[in-house]
Amino acid sequence: MLAKTLQMMIDENLTTAKEIGELSGVSTSTVYRWISGQSQPDFDSIRLLVRHMPRKEAQEALLSVYSAGTAWQYSHMDLELDVNDDGVVDVEDALDAAINMMRNAAETLAQLRAVRNGEPMDPEKTLQQIALLNEVARNCTITQRVLVDMAEQRRKRKLKLVAPGS
Repeated sequence: MLAKTLQMMIDENLTTAKEIGELSGVSTSTVYRWISGQSQPDFDSIRLLVRHMPRKEAQEALLSVYSAGTAWQYSHMDLELDVNDDGVVDVEDALDAAINMMRNAAETLAQLRAVRNGEPMDPEKTLQQIALLNEVARNCTITQRVLVDMAEQRRKRKLKLVAPGS
């Protein structure tokens, strides 16, 4: 199924074998082995490919086929990673998102404790709880994404420092 998806992405001009190789960190000949079914990409190659694939349609196609038949699910969130609007995505953004997550989680827990102690939870409060929990998940995801982006940027800088053939 993955082989057919890769071939379809190339046929529909969503990408090229060369681009797939560059984005996933493998040679073009390895990509052709994936397409022919002679070998399968490892998880890290798929992760890199999905993460750096510029077209959302191609990302979704890869995720769908890679997770098919498993208990895995994926969801897409458009997230602004520059949480503090300073023009830089850095550890401060990760901290701000984590702090927001903790505040929302604390508020949710306090409301649940009030319900446990006999305070009624009307439909409006239930919706507020759901919204707060969605914010907790969103801020958790932002924190994680910022940290992953920072780690990948460090990795890219290290790769650039190493001269080819050394």
